[in-house]
Amino acid sequence: GLRHLRPARSARRARASSRGGPPPDMGEKKQRAEKRAVQQRRRARRPVYALLGCAAAAACAYAYRQLYPLEQRCPPPDDRFHEHCVEGRKHYQIEIDWSCLGEKRTKVMRMALGLADGDSERGVGMVPTWLTEENAEIVRVSPCIRRLRLDTACRYCVPTPRPANVTNADARAAGA
Repeated sequence: GLRHLRPARSARRARASSRGGPPPDMGEKKQRAEKRAVQQRRRARRPVYALLGCAAAAACAYAYRQLYPLEQRCPPPDDRFHEHCVEGRKHYQIEIDWSCLGEKRTKVMRMALGLADGDSERGVGMVPTWLTEENAEIVRVSPCIRRLRLDTACRYCVPTPRPANVTNADARAAGA
């Protein structure tokens, strides 16, 4: 109630009382100034931390795209399968249950995938191959195929030298 009837105080005392204590001494002013300086340094570092965060995110995105590229990576030009890649085929890992196929279908599958006769076909095996997208869809829904995994980074590509007696021109002529 009767606050408005009290006599006016000095401005300094009014400020001190509004903070809830006596007027600040020089030590408190110094502490506040140091605290403000620390806060300003912290605020000045925020853009640096933001840039570091952006740089880390960009590095992670780059590394991810190196591991999982959007486009098929081709083997070197002296590789036997370089032409397959240039034609638009993609590299796949096929997980096949060989015991499910049976003896006759195993022979047919081995010939279709270009596997040597000495390769063992027991249980479940992984086979790398180059397929067109249409053939990949057919293989994906085939019986005894457990999984068909696209390998755009060509991590599972087996380096296969081009046969010495076949040149690029001969290979194109044979394909035509």
